[in-house]
Amino acid sequence: MTRQEFIDRLFEGAKKAGIEECEAYFVNSDSFDVDILDQNINTYSVSESGGMCFRGIYAGKMGYASTEIEDEEAIDMLINGVKNNASILDTEDGESIFEGSESYPNVNTYDEETASVPASEKVAQAMELERLVKAVSDKVLRVDGCGVTSGASSVRIVNSKGLDVSHTSTVYGAAVAPIVSDGGAPSFAFELKFSHNHKDVDIRQVAEAAANKALESLGAVSIPSGTYKCVLRNDMAATLLGTFAGVFSGESARKGMSLLRGREGEKIASDALTLTDDPLYEGGFATRPFDAEGVACFTKDVIKDGVFNTLLHNRETAAALNRKTTANAAKQGYAGKVTVAPTNLFIRPSDISPEKLLEQMGEGVMITSLMGMHSGANPISGDFSLGAKGFMIKDGKKAFPIEQITIAGNFYDILKNIRAVASDLKFGHPGQSSIGAPAVYIGEISVAGK
Repeated sequence: MTRQEFIDRLFEGAKKAGIEECEAYFVNSDSFDVDILDQNINTYSVSESGGMCFRGIYAGKMGYASTEIEDEEAIDMLINGVKNNASILDTEDGESIFEGSESYPNVNTYDEETASVPASEKVAQAMELERLVKAVSDKVLRVDGCGVTSGASSVRIVNSKGLDVSHTSTVYGAAVAPIVSDGGAPSFAFELKFSHNHKDVDIRQVAEAAANKALESLGAVSIPSGTYKCVLRNDMAATLLGTFAGVFSGESARKGMSLLRGREGEKIASDALTLTDDPLYEGGFATRPFDAEGVACFTKDVIKDGVFNTLLHNRETAAALNRKTTANAAKQGYAGKVTVAPTNLFIRPSDISPEKLLEQMGEGVMITSLMGMHSGANPISGDFSLGAKGFMIKDGKKAFPIEQITIAGNFYDILKNIRAVASDLKFGHPGQSSIGAPAVYIGEISVAGK
């Protein structure tokens, strides 16, 4: 049967079974990955996956069921699954089926040509990336990871209240991790570039950026313990933001896992900080016209000039905290329960170049690598203690590379102490959420070194 026939029969059967309202959430995706080692294919994978989640209200509670097969047998299994799941719930979760927004924004994250790039071309590009990074310098000893990846995905939400929305997306990327040495201790770096359009991925730029990052870190030393002025390079600022992004979730606040509950309108950060969640960001990896409940997406400033405006909500958390949804409903895979997650969450850049930002700091440290994010950061209190690498900055310029240090602080304190942000906004790896930041001058930080 066709998908539409499957939906019609599913909804008809659900109604007869006493399911008051229901929704079908479909996801289909394909992916390609190739990793090259010494001009040979090290790993190679091509996959297609898909499935649907069926949820509905039975006896006043929302039940969930899922399948990868769309046939008559699956219809009965899904209906019974929803009824059984709803029957064993012992809480009123407040979930409901959404009737749809009045209108939806137009976003374009799909490129047909990118979805059709031949596998042979992607393998050749990965091999060329390895050649290019080794050609930058004879100090490049080897490449510990070099690959090209691509994928396409589609989401469709249909429900018994008349909602029927869909969205497709492509992604294409390259990543490389060279190891370099000048006879002493080796240095490692990593660089990646992703886009919705394969033409935007310049592997020569990726290769040169990765090799140069590794080369400039040769000869790194530790520094004395103390308090230093500090700039986080754009990727490290994004990494730290991503680690603590959960504090902006209405779901976390509802569970007592965020210190921001009820603090809307309060000054919680420096005037220099505006933090935006923008599901409509052009070219963003989490750009979408609707969230996982089918609510039309829109741009919002979580923090504006230091003032906390809003937590991120789905319809359930918004209702529980007497707020309006911010269209941040999300699902971990098609079978997952509806939760809350950022879309394109980023610190708004300024017109200050990263070089000028270092000049503004004058003397201190610039952090270019952070380690131990999972074990060294408390996502509730905001405290962190992380291994780090970077550069000593003197007279506004890089003086020498540093390593074997630990930085410690508190995320909430950093928000308050940000002195300036740069212009070099950069986003990390694609995913359900995409986190970005420019370089950030965070004031002073505690450093444990030699």
